[in-house]
Amino acid sequence: MSADFDFVGVGGIACDLVLQVERLPLADDKYPARWIGRLPGGFIANATCAAARLGLRTAYVGWVGDDADGQLLADSFAEFGVQPLGLLRVPGEQTPFTLVITDSGGGRAILLPAFPLYEQPLTPDQLALAGRARVVYTFPRDTAWCAQLHDATRQGDGLFALDVETAVPLRGEALRAAIRLADVFFVSETGLEALGLSPLASVLRPGQWAIVTAGGRGAYGWMGGQDEPVFQPAFRVPVTDSTGAGDCFHAALLTARLDGAALPEALAFANAAAALKVQHQGARGGLPTRAQV
Repeated sequence: MSADFDFVGVGGIACDLVLQVERLPLADDKYPARWIGRLPGGFIANATCAAARLGLRTAYVGWVGDDADGQLLADSFAEFGVQPLGLLRVPGEQTPFTLVITDSGGGRAILLPAFPLYEQPLTPDQLALAGRARVVYTFPRDTAWCAQLHDATRQGDGLFALDVETAVPLRGEALRAAIRLADVFFVSETGLEALGLSPLASVLRPGQWAIVTAGGRGAYGWMGGQDEPVFQPAFRVPVTDSTGAGDCFHAALLTARLDGAALPEALAFANAAAALKVQHQGARGGLPTRAQV
């Protein structure tokens, strides 16, 4: 297949307001916190930057406001070589932000306020951009979103990949139907139960890759039609900040898949990328190159 881009990320962009505390807060208490900064973030945008850092030709589709945060996010793509051809500035709207709280051990909690920009419809030009990619990476926002992006990806003979976080809006059979559209989907070990996706055999179709992340323990990979998963343990490294580690892992696994790697090799490559990432602060700090991985 001839494509203009290797990787196009769609949706999932925000400014991260980052605080660091000694330990993550409990209810009815007060904690001193250190202000880390207002940093570019968003799980799909982070993964797109990670893919660019690994040497892929990348583009991005999404929405920000016409405010200073929107400009920060637009400018940040240039640092990684991502082409924001599908990034639209929407007049009068506030750019989304998240509150990220990290602790001294590298753990983190993320608060996700709702914003109108999260509900924007895809334009024909944005869908056309998805059709020019070898892989389109997004999340199951709603049924129409997944169907439109899947169809656009297939028109270009690309792969359709989904990040199925526990906070995704879809649930039940609508979520399962969206997942069945994907060639590769990612979900956390805790998310399997929380989202009603266990057992995985009830969701997987033949040839599909399901990647189940298990935090500091590593990750499992299932291929539809095979009985046993592949397990890749995490590399043991000092952890500074786990924010963005999963986004980096996803981008690296898809990079390996595009290179023709089998599932075990793709998992090892992705775990190595994430191990390098967690030794740095911020969602995009320390994103590794292919040579470093």
